[in-house]
Amino acid sequence: MKFRASVEINATPEKAWALLNDVEEWPRRIPSLKKIEKVSQGPLGVGAQVLVVARSLITVNLLMKITEFVPGHRVVMEGKVLGVRMTRYYELEPVGGDKAKLSAGGEVSGLLAFLVRRGGQKLSEEIVQALKKKVEESA
Repeated sequence: MKFRASVEINATPEKAWALLNDVEEWPRRIPSLKKIEKVSQGPLGVGAQVLVVARSLITVNLLMKITEFVPGHRVVMEGKVLGVRMTRYYELEPVGGDKAKLSAGGEVSGLLAFLVRRGGQKLSEEIVQALKKKVEESA
């Protein structure tokens, strides 16, 4: 089961990436996120692990492992929540001029996937709107 949210940002992909790459700051702007913490050594990249504490109907802890990292463009991470396998991605694409398209989404599979998908969709929408606001305020 897939989910996705996208928004156009009035900033270059490079400027947007510089601000979006600081994931530990996201909870200050995104109410559904209580905490994001890098729990592995070294910079963000393939193999790095990130602990995400999110509020939905309940508070959930997700230990996510980055499986794809293309600086300035795309991050993919995988983990499990409530026995459901989850893949999440964040992607920036140039739109033309000084604009970028930010997408957040993912896919879930498992017994409770329908519940986790709903929370994932809501969080994806919240993330793209909050990060758009942050980037455009800093532009």
